[in-house]
Amino acid sequence: MNSITKRWIRGSLLIIIALLVIAESILVISLKNSYHLAVENALINRLNTINATLRASGKMISSEKERLLFNITSEFGEKDKFELMLIDGSGLVVATSSGFRPSDNQHTEDFNLAINSNEEFHTQTYSSKIREKIMSVTYLLNEPTEDIYAVRIITSLTRVEEEINIIMGFSLLAVAAVIAFSMISGYFFVRSIVSPIHLIKETAYKISKGEFDARIPNNKKYDQEIGELCSTINNMAQELGRSDELKNEFISSVSHELRTPLTAIKGWAETMNTTDNVQTLQKGTQIILGETDRLSAMVENLLDFSRLQNATLSLTKEKLDLVAEVYEAVIMYAPQAEKKNVKINFEEPDIFIPVLADKGRIKQVMINLLDNALKYSYPNSDIDINIFNNRQNGTVTVEVKDYGKGIHPEDIEKVKQKFYKGKGAKQGSGIGLALVNEIIKQHGGSFNVESEYTKYTKMSFTLKVVRTMKGK
Repeated sequence: MNSITKRWIRGSLLIIIALLVIAESILVISLKNSYHLAVENALINRLNTINATLRASGKMISSEKERLLFNITSEFGEKDKFELMLIDGSGLVVATSSGFRPSDNQHTEDFNLAINSNEEFHTQTYSSKIREKIMSVTYLLNEPTEDIYAVRIITSLTRVEEEINIIMGFSLLAVAAVIAFSMISGYFFVRSIVSPIHLIKETAYKISKGEFDARIPNNKKYDQEIGELCSTINNMAQELGRSDELKNEFISSVSHELRTPLTAIKGWAETMNTTDNVQTLQKGTQIILGETDRLSAMVENLLDFSRLQNATLSLTKEKLDLVAEVYEAVIMYAPQAEKKNVKINFEEPDIFIPVLADKGRIKQVMINLLDNALKYSYPNSDIDINIFNNRQNGTVTVEVKDYGKGIHPEDIEKVKQKFYKGKGAKQGSGIGLALVNEIIKQHGGSFNVESEYTKYTKMSFTLKVVRTMKGK
């Protein structure tokens, strides 16, 4: 038995059963008290009728009252329901409406209790020798006669008990029906939770073992909360699988990126080792230095990526002129753009635009954006760089736009993800734009990508502007 079922039994079913038992007990007690009280009132009413008759007799002498009581008893009209008895001062029955006189010592206890009681009518319930439940009410005469001291009326409670038992039987059937309904409905309810939880547990175990293609089947048939949980786990498995694929692609891509410069370095080193040609040595030296710089930049990106993964990418912020930082990046990339016959268009604003930022990280952002734009630009095309100073919002936006092949629509929202490389992507680690996005986010800004496939790609980042350059 699973814990949820145990909790349901302890927390719901047992409480329902306890409440029903309490309700049934209250019903039984109330029912018995109600029926017995009705019978008691009926007996008292008969005695009150006899008492009223005695009072209406006027100033009869004791013997006449005694004769009247004997006549009332012998002519009692409800002999089929009640039995009327006349009792002497010793508590013995001297006459009954049925004509049957019980033994001298039968049921004198209620007479003695009535004498010692302050109540006008004394009621008692007891069982006869044949185990028949009987109720009696004893009334002490205000003016006893010579032989009659009290009047007692009794009736059998057999029919009353039968009616009570019938009602109790129906109520017990109702209680049983409620408990059965609660158990059946509770079973299906618990099952509707436990069954998908077992599936979720099994699927989660498979996912933990690296089976990212595992899915929870038929999750739409479950209730909203369970269904949403199943969908979330399925989506998680899908994203984990995609992350695993991206990681493998990243490892493969980085391995290729590392192998290419290492192969070039090794090849030219071997060539330089076997030649004395000055031109060959100079060319080899330039290639080795260039490939070394390429490796150094790649390793730096990987280190930054590692810090990003471990949330240790720190910033040293200071007030700086964003225009100057953008201009420096443009000057740095001008030779590479010229070599590819790509023109970088940048009109430097005449004003300072101060921002609170990490100088090295902003430079890294610009280098990544320019490198990406140059990589995908066609020969003899342009790269437009613009700076928009929005004074109303107190922000500044730097925009880098190339007119190359563009990005597929389905890839635009994913290019900022780690490891992601869209359709037609060129060689690279796939973490450049992810680093840009993370750096800008840590500066409290936003990074956006806009593209129309085969026409252009526009990447921009927005930062807050500080009021003054004082204290730089």
